[in-house]
Amino acid sequence: MVFAFLLRMPIADYGIIGRVVVLGGALAVSAVLGPFPAEQKARGQTTTQPERRGAVADSTSGRREGRDTSRAGRWREVRRRKAQSMEEHGPTFVQRATSFVTNIGGAVVPHRLILDVPQLEVADFHPVFGGLDGDAGTTAGVLYAPAFWTGEGRLAEAEVLGSLRGYYGAGARFGTVSEPYMGYAYARYHHRPREGFYGVGADSRVDTEAGFRLNQGVVGGLLGWAPRSSVLLGGHLSYQANRYGTGRGDRPTVAEQFGATLPGVGTDMDYLMLGAFFELDVRDAPYTRAFGHRFAPTKPRLRGVSLDASRGFYLASEVTHNVSMRGQDVDFTRFTLDVREFMPISEGLLHGFSFRQFASVTHSGDGRVPFYRLQSVGGARSLRGYPSGRFRDRNVLLANAEVRCQIWHWIDMAVFADAGHVFRTFREVHFADPRVGYGLGFRIKNEGKTLGRVDVARGQEGWELHLDLGSLF
Repeated sequence: MVFAFLLRMPIADYGIIGRVVVLGGALAVSAVLGPFPAEQKARGQTTTQPERRGAVADSTSGRREGRDTSRAGRWREVRRRKAQSMEEHGPTFVQRATSFVTNIGGAVVPHRLILDVPQLEVADFHPVFGGLDGDAGTTAGVLYAPAFWTGEGRLAEAEVLGSLRGYYGAGARFGTVSEPYMGYAYARYHHRPREGFYGVGADSRVDTEAGFRLNQGVVGGLLGWAPRSSVLLGGHLSYQANRYGTGRGDRPTVAEQFGATLPGVGTDMDYLMLGAFFELDVRDAPYTRAFGHRFAPTKPRLRGVSLDASRGFYLASEVTHNVSMRGQDVDFTRFTLDVREFMPISEGLLHGFSFRQFASVTHSGDGRVPFYRLQSVGGARSLRGYPSGRFRDRNVLLANAEVRCQIWHWIDMAVFADAGHVFRTFREVHFADPRVGYGLGFRIKNEGKTLGRVDVARGQEGWELHLDLGSLF
């Protein structure tokens, strides 16, 4: 416009240099913008630049077509065209995995995960993972829970399990609750062909491991009485059959490594077990348990009974007398005490500090207890810096401590330390020399339930990686 104004002035009014500048500028503007509007009108022509793909139409063409030619209108048009060209993307793998985990239902019985996935259920059959002692990480099977009986205050289920390591088993439970009373019957059979035994006592060596096979069946019943919502008392009566044999693999047998006179080697031992238990539970557990699963002798004493509490106190004690039914002098009585404390750091950090103290004391007349019935520590459920069943003896002391916090919607992290000791008599206890482990773990959770966990731990003999179902305590 400045050059058009100057061009209307007589050229003679400029000097020679001014004329050159004005004429040069006019030619440059004309080359960039095209013919001047005045020149176009004089010729009666209208020029339209070819429309580029995705460009916004100018205001003149917009008025001719009746469109909104304001700046806001042009931006709306750009967004409209962009939306039309966008393709809809499906969910990513992480999004699909997150959705699957958060929508899983079911139950978390100690070291068993019973899924409630409608796509995988057929005629009241449910997929189940875990359930074989010491082999939870590779175990799977099916559980039948008839809908006509299972429900509030009732229990009926049967399961068949197998593992990649050659373990297999079956079990059934049937019971009911009529407050304040509860009771159920149970039966279980496990075939465990790759069990390990390192010797008796805290001085056993990892390089002396021997292998054995144990087939074990249990059948019995349990009755309980809850005078208050936080208190449970009861008892159980069971029959247990144990069948010892040579284990799979290239490890030496127990008889070859430790002698044929070791109690439990080469003989079958059956027991009649009579037990009584007491439980005090004042934790802020987000969901409830039923039927006293933790006290049935179908589970080892070091079993998970946690409900992922963040505050409160738990105490359980139990005494069980084992009477030999085959004439051997191997009767024994075992007392266990399990104490757990949960203390939140703050409302924003879940779950704070968690502690467990466990003790098991065994009394027998002449000290003879089958080696596979000795209390043991080591593995994912007790002393995590050592392999499963690493230390065995008549008596056990164990302490676990964890600092837990939530790091994602359904993932918790725990920093932990464990200390354990096994001994024959209390005169042999050396509290200054326990077996210690420490490490880091992650838990996958859903609606307050720990579905599974991964623990990496360091002990005096090296590193251990543990995969397990449910929470430790």
